[in-house]
Amino acid sequence: LIKLGKLELKTQGSILIYLLRDVSSTPSTKGMGQEEKIVYKIIEESGNKGIWVKEIRTRSNLQLTQLNKVLKSLESKKSIKSVKPVTDSKKKVYMLFDIKPDSSLTGGAWYSENDFETEFVDILGRQTLTFLQRQRSHAEVQHTAPLAAQRAMMCDIKQVKNFISQLGISKVELEDEEVKQILESLVFDGFAVRLHTLGEGGKKVTFYRAIKNQPLTSGEKWGSTSFLI
Repeated sequence: LIKLGKLELKTQGSILIYLLRDVSSTPSTKGMGQEEKIVYKIIEESGNKGIWVKEIRTRSNLQLTQLNKVLKSLESKKSIKSVKPVTDSKKKVYMLFDIKPDSSLTGGAWYSENDFETEFVDILGRQTLTFLQRQRSHAEVQHTAPLAAQRAMMCDIKQVKNFISQLGISKVELEDEEVKQILESLVFDGFAVRLHTLGEGGKKVTFYRAIKNQPLTSGEKWGSTSFLI
């Protein structure tokens, strides 16, 4: 029944469990040996955060030598891939080949081949600050009432994200959390302030505005201590 694809073999600790397979679904383990199927399913369940070899070994009950052979075979078939986390490049986790790794593993847009993109982050920070300062200057010209001016100079994450996208300086589309990291670094270093207001349904909305109108000089640093992944 296993060979016919009607039963699926899984492990729970040291116990083997046989499950009836949904015949309506397309099997992703077609052509694999039984050990490969077990390892593949374990890796599949780990999602985009991957799984360490030690945990695969524990769950599969395979000897390390045999497990390494299975992993190598699955990698050669492009069924799985290994990813080295930016937090520990000496180790690696495994996930399905077509899955995009979680940013906690890759460092997101700030890392390239496990190296922190210092220059890229610096450019983004400077451009973001310039955008906030322009919003402030425009608001001060357009509004004579202080309260109205302060409201007009506030920008949310979506506005800043759109601005960065239009610049075309990022090869990948930044996530909201990554844009927030840039803004929070500017807040930490005293170039911007964070404000909260209530939006629709009483939901808290976060805004940012510049508090320093002079631009960063070429030698001036920002985010050196606050920019953390």
